[in-house]
Amino acid sequence: MSPAPTAPRRWRSMLLWCLALVVTLGGFGGAAAVCQLQSESVPHANESIATAAAAVGRRVHALGRLEPAGTVLRLSPPSGNEGARVERLMVREGEDVPAGSVVAVLDNAERRQAACAEAEARWHAAQARLEQIRAGAKAGDIAAQRFAVEVLAEQIKVARRELKRARDLHAKNVVTVEDLDAKQWAADRVELEHRRALELLKSISEVRETDVHVAEQEVATALAAVQRARAELAASEVRTPAAGRILKIHTRQGERIGDRGLLEVGDVLRMEAVAEIFEGDVIHIRPGLPAVVTVDSVADPLPGEVAEVGHVVARKAVLSNDPVSDTDARVVEVRIRLRPADCERVARLSNARVEAQIELSAEECRPNP
Repeated sequence: MSPAPTAPRRWRSMLLWCLALVVTLGGFGGAAAVCQLQSESVPHANESIATAAAAVGRRVHALGRLEPAGTVLRLSPPSGNEGARVERLMVREGEDVPAGSVVAVLDNAERRQAACAEAEARWHAAQARLEQIRAGAKAGDIAAQRFAVEVLAEQIKVARRELKRARDLHAKNVVTVEDLDAKQWAADRVELEHRRALELLKSISEVRETDVHVAEQEVATALAAVQRARAELAASEVRTPAAGRILKIHTRQGERIGDRGLLEVGDVLRMEAVAEIFEGDVIHIRPGLPAVVTVDSVADPLPGEVAEVGHVVARKAVLSNDPVSDTDARVVEVRIRLRPADCERVARLSNARVEAQIELSAEECRPNP
């Protein structure tokens, strides 16, 4: 019959049993519960079991996916291009493009270019009319009208002398009343023509504010048409909003752009792992915590740190190979930033399945009261 185990051996066996149970439960909550039970049953083992539980519970494990920083952008043409075809595709898959690069030109670009040229021509014509109104009549026209006014002024003098002579002769009964009336009408007609010439000279020499205002409104209307035409022309080009790499082209030259969009682009030089953390563990996660990301196609684990903790609880999207795993689990996405030196190694692995382990500090490992 074997001797009874000594106290140290009993505590060592009990400690090993606790650790085995913690690994089986696979979670921080299980570790805290078991350790609390054992510490209450065996007061002398408090310190050893608490240390072992902290060592096991400092790591949160989750599945996730690789993704470029800022997520993968699926580019589509601006609104107003429904049914348009790709006239020219300017990029190829795997090509790095800077921000604002033209990646495709649609088949309505040529028509909009012509409309833009027409609008600009109307705008320039309106500007020319405004300058013409501001400048007033031509100097030659004004000089000619002034000369006409001077000629009529001399004719008035002649007509008045003849009228005076006719009146004197009529007083002597030399001319008839009809002749006197004719001379009077001739003098009045010349004076009326002179007055009309003066008003015409004033009119062509004056620049009215009303005319200038109307011309300015015409210029503004033409400019608005130009801006609209330029905006429609710019909408015929698909540009990248940020720098990145062309990951996948969905629509080729000559094809109409469908629901999948034109292409996908992402900043693969700044890769991140999106880990799906169970909602019960998110309270322990904060930005700056160290993490390790494992990718099946990369031999070595990739170190990183938590960059952002999501704000929405959603259904689990990345599933494990375990047929009995909880596929309806509620998770929160946590973005883990990889080191720049490792980003190039996984630049071609967007959406690859990864396993992430986030190291918790002693304060985050402490159970909630």
